[in-house]
Formats: sequence, structure tokens, C-alpha cells
Amino acid sequence: MSPLKLDVLKESEHKIVFLTEGISIEMINAIRRILLTEIPVMAIDEIIILKNDSPLYDEILSHRLGLIPLKTDLEAYKLPHECDCLGYGCPLCQVSLTCEITNTTNAPLEIYSGDLNSNDPKIVPVDPYIPIVNIDKNGKVIIEAYAILGFAKNHAKWQAVSNVAYRYYPIVEFDANELKDSEEKKLIVKMCPEKLFELSNNDSLKLKEDYWKSCTLCMSCEKNSNGKIKVVPKKDTYIFSIESDGVLPFNVLIRKVFEIFNEKTDEFVLKLEELEIEP
Repeated sequence: MSPLKLDVLKESEHKIVFLTEGISIEMINAIRRILLTEIPVMAIDEIIILKNDSPLYDEILSHRLGLIPLKTDLEAYKLPHECDCLGYGCPLCQVSLTCEITNTTNAPLEIYSGDLNSNDPKIVPVDPYIPIVNIDKNGKVIIEAYAILGFAKNHAKWQAVSNVAYRYYPIVEFDANELKDSEEKKLIVKMCPEKLFELSNNDSLKLKEDYWKSCTLCMSCEKNSNGKIKVVPKKDTYIFSIESDGVLPFNVLIRKVFEIFNEKTDEFVLKLEELEIEP
């Protein structure tokens, strides 16, 4: 296997796409699964509703609060079971968020995630405009909520990313001189769902230079050319994309996923040694 290479193709506030080379399908799927389930993030886990004049039941309101994504600082907080308080709740493993609002207007008032007041300015909702609930005139809502670190394998509210996916890097090869039938070439251009083929002025079939960025290996061109076009995945090379709601920066996510991967590898080797099996 060739050395691991990683090139960022596209990066925005909530999405990153990169090209990986020299990585096996088993390893890239392990990375995907760790990103989805095993990176700890903050989420509201305990809620005390002191007053609720909204039309929603307390249970529904609590559920909505629990699913609000919170910015996370992994350096400042411990997992509850690793904390000295043994998970009973202390400033080292727990963040308090409160909300006390009375509607003094004559119209319904909408309460947003930005109305939650955190005792740590680093642990706040990623977006202050996530709707929570409406209250009518003279209505009141008083809430105390407590957020802790957790894992998505225990509940989806602790999921560090919105979506993770990877696909093979495609290689499309053909000899334009072998494709002489005009109707066949038009069919190839028409049937490609990603519009990766085009006809030049001399009626020659051309493939877009950056076709690999959007090719899904649907094999349509291969089928409609009777095998004159060959489509194969490049060995140990994948296009990997991560979508995030902003609870953790991408550089922290990537660093953390490899820390966890190495920990799991070390644990596996240790188990093998305990069984006296040569790793």
C-alpha cells in the first residue's frame, strides 16, 4: 500500500471534501464509523421545567432542547464517568443553561436557542435562531438545563457530524477513435446523469477534465458504449466528505478521529497479546 495522502478539495463552514490515497476500504470505513458514533460532544441531557405556558408538553419541549447542537470544548470538560464527581455533575463535566422568558407583548412570542443562557460562553448553541417554542400573551417559560459530553452510539443528540460519506475515485478510459457512431455518442452524452461527457466541434466525444469530482461510477457510459468506455475504481483511493452542524471544527474532528482509531488499535493488539496471539 502506498503512503497515506490527503488533499482537501473543498471546505466551507459546514462541509469538507478531501481526496485520500493509500488507505484501505476497511480503514476508511472505520474512520467513518468513529466520526458518526464515537467522538464526544456536548448536548443537553437533564432538564428541569419550572414553568411551561407553551402549547407543548414538557416531554416534547425537553426533546427539542436535547437536540439543539452545542459548541463543544473537548479540552475543558471530562466525560461524566471519567470525572472525579463520578457523573453527579460538577463544573468539570457539566454546563448549565437557563431560560426565563415572559411574553409581555400582545402577539405570540417565539423562543429561540439564542435565548438559552450558558454559564460557559464557549458552550452555546451553534445557531442562535433554532426555534424552540411559542408562547402567547402573558405566557411564561422557565427552564434549567444541564449539558454533558456523550457519544452518538448512546443517543443521536451527541452526534459530532451531520453526515459522513465516501466513494471510490473513478477512472474513465476510452479511445475516441473507437467511438465512431454519432447516435451512440449522443446517447452516451444524454444518459450520463452527471453530464460528464460532451461532443466537440468535430463530433468527437470528450470527457470533462475534473470528471472524477462528480462521477458516481453508475457505469451508464460503459453500458451505452458496448464496453468501449471502461470505468474502474482506483485502488485504495477515495473521495471523503464530512458535513457538520458546527459543534466541533474540522481540524479537531480529524485529529480526534485518529486519536480514537489509534487507541482502538492499541487496545486490540493488547487483547491479542493477552491471548498470546501474534499480532
